[in-house]
Amino acid sequence: MLKPRGFATTSDGKARAKRGRVLMSLQTVAAGRPAGEWDGTRNRHAERQVVAVLMARGPMYAEIKRSILQEIDSGIVPEGSRLTPEVELAARFGVSRPTVRQAILELAREGVLARRRGHGTVVLPRRLAYPVGRLMNFGEEFASSGSQTSSLVVDRGIVSADADLAVRLGTVLGRRIFRLERVRYVDERPVARQRSHIVHARVPGIETIDFTTASLYETLRDRYRLTIASADEVIRASTADATDAEHLGVPAGSPVFRVERRGFTSGGDLIEVVDSVYRSDRYEIRLVLRR
Repeated sequence: MLKPRGFATTSDGKARAKRGRVLMSLQTVAAGRPAGEWDGTRNRHAERQVVAVLMARGPMYAEIKRSILQEIDSGIVPEGSRLTPEVELAARFGVSRPTVRQAILELAREGVLARRRGHGTVVLPRRLAYPVGRLMNFGEEFASSGSQTSSLVVDRGIVSADADLAVRLGTVLGRRIFRLERVRYVDERPVARQRSHIVHARVPGIETIDFTTASLYETLRDRYRLTIASADEVIRASTADATDAEHLGVPAGSPVFRVERRGFTSGGDLIEVVDSVYRSDRYEIRLVLRR
């Protein structure tokens, strides 16, 4: 394969260094800084080298897209901020506006950016990945992401099992049931509403625990020797009712995911039934399919 002009005799180490400088140049795009600032004294010949390296690495729009994502992920370009106009991006990279537009349109399709009339292109809140196929508590979902999680306890107490709860929990009508309802937050924004039910005889005294900070799964394991080892879930598309809207900060009728989960011990005993409502503008479901 032909090498870009100017790189034919460059060693691998120097080539990697130049590619690194290229990426540094690319990372100025979303922040709105002139591309030449990454070194301070770049001229037109250097800019042509940038373009040459990009062409060798793959489609130009893909590199521009990756650069914008890097800026967003690093927090340099915060949520709600406006991206540099297409015409300026095209001038910096020495490409046509359709090339820049392709990168932006792909990010818009992925829910990263939004093109708004009169406001330009803005950065949207990143969607959270729903943990399909993984059994974790809420804090564990985000332990490695750097996001801060918190909970607001909306309801905690003892209720009598109605016909629906009795069937779902495999118990008798009127039996005492512990109910815990919480609103879940990520980086101080509400993302989910969860209501858990457990037969109270299995967890005496649990209603006195403050689950604002305590983990329900850890409490079950450490205090009651009940470990949720497996679960089954049903996920449905739905709309937010008035209570959902109040707690999640969305208009009534907004699209949401409704999730019904049953949690079991390793021996197959049903311990918990959970009903959750997730904001669909903050969550997405990702699946890996193989044949």
